[in-house]
Amino acid sequence: MIRKLSWLLVFLAIVSMVCAFPYHLNKRSTAFAPCDSHTPVISNVTFSPEPPIAGSNLRVKGSATKTNIEEGDLFIFEIFNTTDSKLATLVLEGPAVDICAKTKCPTNTFIFNEKYDLSNVTSLPLNYVIEISIEPGNRDPTKKKACAYW
Repeated sequence: MIRKLSWLLVFLAIVSMVCAFPYHLNKRSTAFAPCDSHTPVISNVTFSPEPPIAGSNLRVKGSATKTNIEEGDLFIFEIFNTTDSKLATLVLEGPAVDICAKTKCPTNTFIFNEKYDLSNVTSLPLNYVIEISIEPGNRDPTKKKACAYW
């Protein structure tokens, strides 16, 4: 009887390890793709925590390479709800970061390490897109200098 119970415990331990292993293999990676026809200029992006958790702080780190980052250009972080395939709605817009306040302008590179407060977001939708962009100071979305989404 004890031998059967021991084998059962060993079997259950092995099954639990096998079931836990694919989680690390299938973890969603932070891979940003270019928006529309813009060049993929935002890279090495990491989140903490990953994926973002509603009601907590989110740390976003990475780098952007774009020629002609000028005075007044802004770093923008946004989360869109894409549950409705016809219309994406804005869930969160982080405060715009003046790039030239953090580095000397004009420049071709920008390293960012920003913290965003998600405490006012009660829940994230099942389907969402995170967009990071560099825009001119007038925030004209048709004139984005760089854009990437996850």
